[in-house]
Amino acid sequence: MFHSFVKKTINLLTDWLIALVGVSLILWFGITLPTFSMSKVNIGENKSPNISQTKLKKHVEELTYYYAPRTIEYGTLNATARYIHKQLEKFGETTYQPFWTMTGRYSNVILNMGPKTKEILVIGAHFDAKNGSLDIDGNASGIATLIELARHLAMNEEKLSIGVQLVAYPLSQKKIVTLQNMGSYQHASALIDSGKRVKLMVSLDNVGTFTEEKKSQKYPYQFMSYVYPNTGKHLSLFGRLQDYSEVMQLKKSFGSASDLPLYSFNLPENYFQTSSSDHLNYQRHGIPAIVLTDTSEYRIFSEAQMKKAEVADRLNYKKMALLVQGLYQVVMDNESVVKHEGLVQSSSTSNSLVDDAL
Repeated sequence: MFHSFVKKTINLLTDWLIALVGVSLILWFGITLPTFSMSKVNIGENKSPNISQTKLKKHVEELTYYYAPRTIEYGTLNATARYIHKQLEKFGETTYQPFWTMTGRYSNVILNMGPKTKEILVIGAHFDAKNGSLDIDGNASGIATLIELARHLAMNEEKLSIGVQLVAYPLSQKKIVTLQNMGSYQHASALIDSGKRVKLMVSLDNVGTFTEEKKSQKYPYQFMSYVYPNTGKHLSLFGRLQDYSEVMQLKKSFGSASDLPLYSFNLPENYFQTSSSDHLNYQRHGIPAIVLTDTSEYRIFSEAQMKKAEVADRLNYKKMALLVQGLYQVVMDNESVVKHEGLVQSSSTSNSLVDDAL
């Protein structure tokens, strides 16, 4: 009798254990969306130019030395927009998208590349910092990556199968301005009004801080520390559960061309509502959008990095170059599925008029 009871108990516990393991594996797969690549693509076969770590650092130095603090209070945002416009216009049709707020007039900077398909990809980065201390690097790393990616794509623009917009935004902090006055919200609204369909939006939000030290990576939610590395030598990709297919495609393309570790977080939409990252403004307009980040305040500088007085010297430009390489492949692997629905007209904004205003 006793042995029969013990046997039934063991069988029941075993069944529950198997069920728990199965549910855990399903949750792990659903949140992390692992990809398994059997081979690497030789990016040289695509006739891609070499990515310049020197150029990446130069842009970071310009933004952190000569255009900081990049805040409303210091009045440097329009000057920063002009610098970014000057860099991007070397690679194609670059326009300002001006908008007005209670504190003045500001502009997004937009570079259009590739065919004029109705469906497009958007990759963006904000150029304002949270405060005078530069918010680690004030996303100078994101802007530098955006500019180098533009140079990288321009050399093979004829190979693009989908229209691409690279966008730099001011006013990225919802705590400083209203939601409608954020540069990314203005851009997302304009895209919807124009009738363009965005296949995917990628936000670059602090992407230059990397360290090999243990326990250098923290997370906004405790459970993440049991799933993801505690060493800050990777990039993180945040997306919603419903955007899993876009995340999977991006990770596969990225991993086929770059050795930079990329871990994804696919979580319910309400987990992101307290954040002010630019990708949220596209999600609010029904657009699939994700953010690539080094996790900013959740990544701890190494002691060696902290000894470097200049912000630009604390960033890892080899890793940033690997990011550009991966993003390049992501763009090249995408095609428009609605390109036969008709072309969209390019922006008619007059650069000369906006230049005068800025």
